[in-house]
Amino acid sequence: MVEVDAELERADRERQARDRAQRTRLRWIALTASSYAIDVLFLALYAGAGTVPAYVALAYAGVGTTLCLAYALTVMTGWNLNLRDPSLAAPSTLGGVLAQLLVVALAPQITFPYVVNLFTVFAFGMLWLGLRQAAAVWALAMAGSGAVLYLNEGRLGVAATSDYELMLTWLFLSSILSRTLVLAIYSNGLRARLAESRRKLAAALDQIRQLVDYDDLTKAFNRRSLVARLGDEMSRAQRTHVPFSVAMLDLDSFKAVNDRYGHAAGDEVLKAFAAVAQAAMRKSDVFGRYGGEEFMLILTASGTAGSASALERVCAGVAAHDWAEVAPGLKLTVSAGVAEYREGEAVEQLINRADAALYEAKRAGRNRVEAAA
Repeated sequence: MVEVDAELERADRERQARDRAQRTRLRWIALTASSYAIDVLFLALYAGAGTVPAYVALAYAGVGTTLCLAYALTVMTGWNLNLRDPSLAAPSTLGGVLAQLLVVALAPQITFPYVVNLFTVFAFGMLWLGLRQAAAVWALAMAGSGAVLYLNEGRLGVAATSDYELMLTWLFLSSILSRTLVLAIYSNGLRARLAESRRKLAAALDQIRQLVDYDDLTKAFNRRSLVARLGDEMSRAQRTHVPFSVAMLDLDSFKAVNDRYGHAAGDEVLKAFAAVAQAAMRKSDVFGRYGGEEFMLILTASGTAGSASALERVCAGVAAHDWAEVAPGLKLTVSAGVAEYREGEAVEQLINRADAALYEAKRAGRNRVEAAA
């Protein structure tokens, strides 16, 4: 049942993400339609001034409307989700390029502003196009523009024969720059949101690592991490023949702490012990909670004698610690068993030898360190 609920939750998250993406695509189609509308407006003004025939504006409006409706229907029906490019960036960019070249072909006397308008088209497309798609669209645009310009050689120009035409051309160029600026601002915002998403993702991954690798109570390594580190240390020892040791530590009479002072006090004891033990160990050593009140310490590049000395410091630190901060009159000690790695033995064998030495330390009176045979 839990697995089914998790699967349903995952499917719901995917559906919500897909719906958000589709709404974003529809907003971009609306922005594209607005850009086409601005171009049509200027064509209509040019037509009113007698610069171009009226059918140029009508043809451009028809192309723009057809393209935007086709994109909108594709997204609204969800058919775009079956495509490799669900954003339709490549066809929409290529359609915009062809629309500008259509104006140049039909009205070469206003070539200049509509060639410049290609920058707006590419600014829209480059936000979503991949490298290969961008290269393909660029190649087609260069080929198409070259053909149109060549066929209209000698007739290409800019409408500036009157003050009115000059003003229209200036206003049209201003609108192109304004649209490019808006897209640049949006692109910067998109990058900022992407950077924030990456930061949050990194924080989430770090939190996941904390949950996976560390004990939630003591913040020391958990059993899973300890066993993995132990395997790594064994591999290193087999390569370099440098010794290392493993120690198992257990708080003496910890059950009595829970029985007398409660589990909350027991938790505080475990956290305090982890802090005391980590303060006494070397930075190269690995410490963690193996289970309950039992902890493991992996002493790198250290044989039995050196490891036993280090563990004596831990025992002394625990005995000297002011446990009254947890509960008045509380005194605690720790016992430890240490085993030096023998080449060829398995993880379980090494841990079992350290555990046996710990049992011997308990049997011998507690608050002491015993080395495995």
